[in-house]
Amino acid sequence: MSSKVKNSHPTRLIVNHDALIQNLALYRHQLRVDTKIMLMIKAFGYGSGDVAIAQKLELSGKLDYFGVAYVNEGIALREEGINLPIMVMNTGVIDLEEVLAFNLEPTIYNPTQLQELIKLNPQDFTAIAVHLKIDSGMHRLGFHLDEIKAAAEKLVEKNIKIKGVYTHLSASPKPEFDDFSREQIAYFDQCYAVLVETLNYKPLRHILNSAGIIRFNDFQYEMVRAGMGVYGIEPAGIMQEKFTQVSSLVCQISQINLLNKGDTVGYERRGKIVTNGSRVAILPIGYADGYKRHFGNGKADVFINGKRAVTIGNVCMDMTFVDVTEVDCKVGDMVELFGANIDIQELAKAAGTIDYEILTSIGPRVVRAYV
Repeated sequence: MSSKVKNSHPTRLIVNHDALIQNLALYRHQLRVDTKIMLMIKAFGYGSGDVAIAQKLELSGKLDYFGVAYVNEGIALREEGINLPIMVMNTGVIDLEEVLAFNLEPTIYNPTQLQELIKLNPQDFTAIAVHLKIDSGMHRLGFHLDEIKAAAEKLVEKNIKIKGVYTHLSASPKPEFDDFSREQIAYFDQCYAVLVETLNYKPLRHILNSAGIIRFNDFQYEMVRAGMGVYGIEPAGIMQEKFTQVSSLVCQISQINLLNKGDTVGYERRGKIVTNGSRVAILPIGYADGYKRHFGNGKADVFINGKRAVTIGNVCMDMTFVDVTEVDCKVGDMVELFGANIDIQELAKAAGTIDYEILTSIGPRVVRAYV
């Protein structure tokens, strides 16, 4: 949507800035005073709006770094005045001009990518700071132990500065995989030792994600990467009662239809009315906005005027139906799709997915409002 067009979509994702600060403080209390915190603000700030959140948290003085997935996400933050260091996780073939112009810190994660960087052959590599990713068992991106020494030698030869070294714990929330998580950490330590022996200096290490901060606190090293927990959903589930859900998805009733037994609602006539005088409310949100088709046909509830109302019929691209026969409501009344009364985890269960997907699926035309 053009920035010149006023966004008048009647559905809003309300983001509580104070809750963000409080959740971040909960993580800070788990860490040593000198441990740095990187906030992962990729995927449009986990759906909550990257720029507004970054601006608020940078001003708070409680963060040391931002982390994004792709270069364009980092550029968007820089163009809005964000000054904290920004690490880019998946840079692909590094565009050195962009990285330098916007003072971003790219990740190097395999020998081919490193070689492509070296081929750029600028006069002075010292202007760029990179992070090195190690594949300790997730088998996504990263160097392996037998590749580390050669990579380190090339980095020293070209005078490329390694700012940080990191890996990702693939199952840190799950106690049944603790042995594997500790194997990942041990493998990371092996790789780091080989790297430092060649570099003759010690880049900062970061290995713990949101669940790891709580469950593997002894391995916080010099920095941690907080993500979903700051947005109010504590992945380990150990401290969830202390965290505050940051976002609420709300809309207003567009219309209420009075229907009788035998009438049907929505595409494919999936919503069947079984009682005369039934009332069905039309909501201005659909699967194009991130409210999934899985939620239709009674699979999810919404909250209206102190009561729950269940979906009926298929969720449309732009609209959703709910049965409000037992709810005292009118056109224009506020509806909560998730928030204080409808839990994101509840919706995730209904859709057979995870809470991360629910939050990051909220579409761009939904207004982000900050309180």
